[in-house]
Amino acid sequence: MKKNLAICGPYPPPFGGISVHIYRIEKLLIKYQIPYIIYDHYFSRKEHVVPTNKSPFWYLKFLFKNKHKVVHFHQFFKFHFIYYFLFSYFNRSQIIVTIHSERLLHYPKSIKKFFFFFLKHTRNLTLISVSKALTNELQAQKIQAIYLPAYVPPQPENPVKLNFNDDKIHFLFSVSRVTKESSETLYDIPLIFEFLKQHKDKFHMTFMLNKTSSDLLYLNNLIEQYGLQKHIDLIYDRQLIDYLPNFAFLVRTNNSDGYGVSLQEAMDMGVPAIGSDTCMRPKGTILFKTGDLKDLTQKIELVADSNPKDLLQEKEDLSFHLKLLDIYKKLLSK
Repeated sequence: MKKNLAICGPYPPPFGGISVHIYRIEKLLIKYQIPYIIYDHYFSRKEHVVPTNKSPFWYLKFLFKNKHKVVHFHQFFKFHFIYYFLFSYFNRSQIIVTIHSERLLHYPKSIKKFFFFFLKHTRNLTLISVSKALTNELQAQKIQAIYLPAYVPPQPENPVKLNFNDDKIHFLFSVSRVTKESSETLYDIPLIFEFLKQHKDKFHMTFMLNKTSSDLLYLNNLIEQYGLQKHIDLIYDRQLIDYLPNFAFLVRTNNSDGYGVSLQEAMDMGVPAIGSDTCMRPKGTILFKTGDLKDLTQKIELVADSNPKDLLQEKEDLSFHLKLLDIYKKLLSK
């Protein structure tokens, strides 16, 4: 067995919370000379990055490949919990699993119990949760878990300067991908569209998303439904941090979430962040009641009328990425 680290999860493109996390962690692995390979859930291929092409057969074969000292899985499908259990019995690697959302908390009780069973009986497991609430629930179920948000401080690589030719307040909204289901149940895109519809004379929105994994027909129809064709700019397949400094604030309206990495990124780059109170948010986030248009409007007006420096006084500098590197080093040294 090689004494190296394997990371299994999405690698950009497309750009999303998990893929950006892995992309930034890779730079630290190189800096600290930690031998690694990344198995991209999608199709990226370059040095140290191998595509799985979303193939179930790849994951089946991987069960029996005792090639790595440590394998770090980034969980984003619920049936992955069964896979980790099987992997721990067919493979001798040390396993790290990071759960990136609180969705497990909202499953029916019987389904939660089912997945908790597999987590509890997965061998050689270091379990990480980016959600404090989920961490507490896992520990209450006698499942050892570490609370560790998947945040790596941003370092812009190709900053973009935008020139706005109006007097409106420009703000940024970003999601991984747009479908009808994710729009309504996860991201609550209709909420931010309703706000903009009522205040389009004062505000203008830039919407960042991944193009290939999104339902653009649905999105364009939704924009037309709200009459926002001239009030929203779409930017596809770009890194959030390269654009953030152009905007007055960032908004994240999720109905469910695990942490909200983009909120911390915005504040680290001097941009106020507004987020729903659906979960524990980065310190300094301006919170509004989840799904509450009136409260969202009040918080946006507050931010728009305030000095950004005053709003960012409670922001804290984070070092979660260093704790993750310590976990890697400890397991690799066993």
